[in-house]
Amino acid sequence: QACVVFVGLRFPSVAAMDGDSKFPQQLLFENVAPATRLLEKRRQMYEVQDALENQKARFAKEEENFKKKEEQLRAKDLQLQYQLIRFNKFLQDNEAKRRRAETRAAEEAAQIRLKDDEIKELEETLRHANQECRELEEEVQRNMKYEEFLEKVKDTCDDYSEIQDLVTRYETLEGSHRELTEDQKKLDNDNEEKRAQFAEYQKKMTMDILSYTTSTAALQSKLEDIVKNRQRLEAQAAEAVQEDSEQTLHLGQIIMSVENLYNRATRQRPTIQHYLELDGIHPGSTDQGADENEDKDSYRYKTKNAINQLRIIAAYIRDFKDIVTELTKKRLKEPRTAPRFEDPEPGDGPAAEIVRVREDDKSKGEPSSGSATPGVSKNISETSRAR
Repeated sequence: QACVVFVGLRFPSVAAMDGDSKFPQQLLFENVAPATRLLEKRRQMYEVQDALENQKARFAKEEENFKKKEEQLRAKDLQLQYQLIRFNKFLQDNEAKRRRAETRAAEEAAQIRLKDDEIKELEETLRHANQECRELEEEVQRNMKYEEFLEKVKDTCDDYSEIQDLVTRYETLEGSHRELTEDQKKLDNDNEEKRAQFAEYQKKMTMDILSYTTSTAALQSKLEDIVKNRQRLEAQAAEAVQEDSEQTLHLGQIIMSVENLYNRATRQRPTIQHYLELDGIHPGSTDQGADENEDKDSYRYKTKNAINQLRIIAAYIRDFKDIVTELTKKRLKEPRTAPRFEDPEPGDGPAAEIVRVREDDKSKGEPSSGSATPGVSKNISETSRAR
């Protein structure tokens, strides 16, 4: 089976494995014996095995060479990294040195500028000092005459033994003059402030006076309106009093007229006793208790009394009307004869009959008064309310 597998295959020779590009020629096994074929296959297998071993050795050697080269490359890489780190550190140090140098140079330049400015200021100060010194020397030269004058004054005046006393006296007077001048300025300022305050106060008072004048005018106008209103109300009150007086006069006249009519009706016809209703005897009366507590001189009481009297007068008039009607009917029924002027007796005749009829009407509950004079009663009630 192994021989059959390798039949027809072509294997490279050992020379070819060693680098020769020529391969062994392919053998033809069609006319060869099986043993020869087997041997040939074994020989080829050995050659192939040797070629594989040689190739493995060569690959191992090349791998070892490659590992050595890799180690060398790794070592070189580490060395390069180390050199790179040293170079970076060197660059950083140089950069830091450069920055420090630049900072130092900037500081030194700033100090140089400051020193230059200070030198300029000192030179300016020196120039001013020299100028002041020259001015002082000139002033000393100018003031020498004053010293000579003070020497002369000291020699001529016994109050001052030294020039310093004169200078002290002058300084004292100068200080007093300065203080007085300052006090005068202060007083002038205070005076100006007071003037401003007075002007402001005067302006404020003027505004207040104008405001009060306006308020006074408004109040005066309001007072005039109130006075007009009061006069109008007084006129209305006078008119009301006048009207009340007139109403009272009319009411008094009406009450007197009603009183006269009542007296005439009750005194001339004593047999008809309608006047008893005025005293509360009438069963329909409800003001008996109220009339007892009222003042009899009041207009209310008189008005009620006049109304009751009018009702009684109305009852009398209604009775008289009934009497006239009855007499007229009887006269129409009687034959025409000479009239007789005889007074009927108190208990006989039409008057007594009318009284009986009136009493029967009262017992039946028919109204006996109030329907004849509704206008007069209404007038009296309105007069009483106005009072």
